[in-house]
Amino acid sequence: MSYREKQREESYNRRVIDSRDGIELQTSSRHSSYKKSKPDVKDHRQNHESESRDFSFKDFKNELSYVFFRGNSLIINGSQEYSDFWLFLNKYETMKEKSAGEDDSQSKQSGELKSHNRLSHVNISFVAKESELMSYLPPMDRETGRWLSEDKIATFQEILRLYLDFKQKEKFSKLKKLRKNQENLPVAQFKKEIVDAVNSNQVVVIAGDTGCGKSTQVPQYLLKAGYENIACTQPRRIACISLSKRVAYETLNEYGSTVGYQIRFEKSKTQHTRIVFITEGLLLRQVSTDPSLSSYDVAVLDEIHERHLPGDFLLGVLKCLLYQRKNLKLVLMSATINIQLFQDYFLNEAMIIQISLNSRKVPGRLYPIKLNYYPVSIEEKTSKSERINPAPFVRILQLIDEKYPKGERGDVLIFVSGMAEISTIVEAAQLYAQHSQNWIILPLHSTLSIADQDKVFDYPPEGIRKCIVSTNIAETSVTIDGIRFVVDSGKVKEMSYDPVSKMQRLKEFWISRASAEQRKGRAGNCVFLVYF
Repeated sequence: MSYREKQREESYNRRVIDSRDGIELQTSSRHSSYKKSKPDVKDHRQNHESESRDFSFKDFKNELSYVFFRGNSLIINGSQEYSDFWLFLNKYETMKEKSAGEDDSQSKQSGELKSHNRLSHVNISFVAKESELMSYLPPMDRETGRWLSEDKIATFQEILRLYLDFKQKEKFSKLKKLRKNQENLPVAQFKKEIVDAVNSNQVVVIAGDTGCGKSTQVPQYLLKAGYENIACTQPRRIACISLSKRVAYETLNEYGSTVGYQIRFEKSKTQHTRIVFITEGLLLRQVSTDPSLSSYDVAVLDEIHERHLPGDFLLGVLKCLLYQRKNLKLVLMSATINIQLFQDYFLNEAMIIQISLNSRKVPGRLYPIKLNYYPVSIEEKTSKSERINPAPFVRILQLIDEKYPKGERGDVLIFVSGMAEISTIVEAAQLYAQHSQNWIILPLHSTLSIADQDKVFDYPPEGIRKCIVSTNIAETSVTIDGIRFVVDSGKVKEMSYDPVSKMQRLKEFWISRASAEQRKGRAGNCVFLVYF
């Protein structure tokens, strides 16, 4: 029946029917005609809901990345935050799919919908409107044929705002915890004494146990005291990078240039940098171009107990510069320092006598360390074809799983002599980790990329422990949070002269007692520490 025929029939009924029952019939006919036209809207709504449930922003990842994650955006395409956001979005969409059915059932039972603005507590907004952003996007995805409407753009902006707000709150909570930890560091109680000593003297020697916070806090104390150009030397590249990132994070300059590093072939230092972490060799090379080191007010030499040529040459050059530049400050720091040796070195000059009296002994160990000795059995000793047997190290991982519950945080740091030994132990430990599902195994040595080296500083998931197999690169300067167990093989590889070949080559040696103390101190300030 056509629309006009239906109209004529309804008008005829209105003219003929004048009784009460007829009026009721007329009303029912009108209601029935309304019902006949209603299913079209309902079907459209159902189709729209099904399309919304099938929709995923991952299908438009390239288009959305082109608009939201380019140029000077807060999140740059290809960065770690970029990957984290899409992981967040995937979890968000999964959560919405699960909660969609529950919300429908609850609304049907209550019979009413409660309006709630879920973004009312989010203090992040976008200037650009959805209509402006739509001009950068193609109207339809070619593969799926689904529309990317303004509503979808608005929803994507909401998710992005929620993610940025989540990351901001996460950083604020970390920063609050960080400030509390800084106040509890053993070196914090010596802050005023260190600053006063540097202000009134040219040379200050600071001796503090590993983990007391001297490598990260002393440069910050000097920066706040008014020194504008501070050079902090480190014996290793990874120490320069990790310490610069740590100090930049603590000074809220993570994305600025106030704190930087400079190593061979790479640097983040700019003309605005105030604290630069630099290797000893590079600072020594700068002396050749700038003999007076006029670009620095303070030179902080960390880990000076490591006696090698660049460090000793640099110490001698700086001693000569103290006569030329009376405003140059020299700070010497180490955990296992021979104070008398350095006192005698600077005591030869009359101006150093008073300075040597200002040496500080900073405590660094808040909790005792339990020592466990596990000698290698005769059956487990390495054969001629193997450099190292991984069985004793895997056995210690098994012992930790048996003795300490999963809920207790505590990672493991294993010291071995070289890369070949690292590969052997990592391979065996990964097989055990696949079986136990309790471990993440990570290697650490100087030839790894910076991104791979940074993985050792990440926190593992809940219930999972991290096992780091490292050379002596993790012995000094680098403090990895969460280390509770240290396993020491007692070996190290160093360059040594071979009289047979008349060449320098890597040779394996037993470590010194000072190195053993350094490795033992790699365990963080946890309640209970174990050194194997």
